[in-house]
Amino acid sequence: MQDLLGRLTALDPDASETLKVVSYFDTLIARAVGVESMLRGAAVLSGATVGQRDPRQIIRVRADGVRIDPIDPGGRWMLRESGPDVVVWIEREGDPHTNDGMILERLTLALGILRARRAGDPGSAVELAISEFASDGERAAALARLRLPVGPVAVVASPPDPSPPAQHPSVVVATRHGLTRATIVAAGAPVDQVWTDAGGLRVGIGTSGSGEHLPDSWKEALIAARLTTDSEPVVAAGDLGALLLVATAAESRDVHPDAAALARLDPRSRDLLDAVVDELSVRAAAVRLGRHHSSVQDRLTALIDVLGYDPRTSRGHARYVLARMLFTLSD
Repeated sequence: MQDLLGRLTALDPDASETLKVVSYFDTLIARAVGVESMLRGAAVLSGATVGQRDPRQIIRVRADGVRIDPIDPGGRWMLRESGPDVVVWIEREGDPHTNDGMILERLTLALGILRARRAGDPGSAVELAISEFASDGERAAALARLRLPVGPVAVVASPPDPSPPAQHPSVVVATRHGLTRATIVAAGAPVDQVWTDAGGLRVGIGTSGSGEHLPDSWKEALIAARLTTDSEPVVAAGDLGALLLVATAAESRDVHPDAAALARLDPRSRDLLDAVVDELSVRAAAVRLGRHHSSVQDRLTALIDVLGYDPRTSRGHARYVLARMLFTLSD
């Protein structure tokens, strides 16, 4: 498939884009993602809001992956029937784009396959349990189907593969940041007990609570997963303390100027600032970086002018740590 895409890109860009649409939905079908994830994938591909209306509800997802208020499509946009009393659409102002028809065609096919697979499937119950848009009744029914262990539970965000053992209910979800597996575990369950062969698996763990807390735990797990590194492959949201409040608030806002300032720096400069902040000493940072003390000091002086604050002071240190986290989340 990838070789064919490469050849088609050179011969016919429009044809290659169509094949990418087919390949993308094939991946979502293979991962058995839910309805909202299917719509999110179509929205990302089309660069426009995508919606579905069925007898129960209307779901609309913006191009940036955010779910928005339901409105009936009427006859304003290109529609496709996706099943009995079910339609999907792309909210495109003006003429449809080249691949809008193909995206809707593959979306309707994928949703039909999903409905056939999902009758009583645990994955659909997990997706309802962690969705902030599910009604109280839908979430209660999903939790009853899952038969979760007694006591607090949490959500773990991880790459789609590997999947956990069957006793840990999970589903692959299409998020704004790519396909991510959501797994519900008992509070405090060590990751190496959920995945016996984790092998450096990078995961984020949400805070624990009752079943009604699962949507918040999922959002926290996604934030924690994006803060993982090779040296810290497991991040628990509960360990972030007040930083979690800042990270959650930042999700719905533009990039903060302090984070934007770090984004404009080259990686070598950010490494130098990280070393100074971690080591609390220019000399120790120079040793860690394998550079001469005077060169690190000179570069730090220049970077302080760029940042507008000194990360070695107590307030500057806190400001840099927050800026670094926000930069990572916005990257």
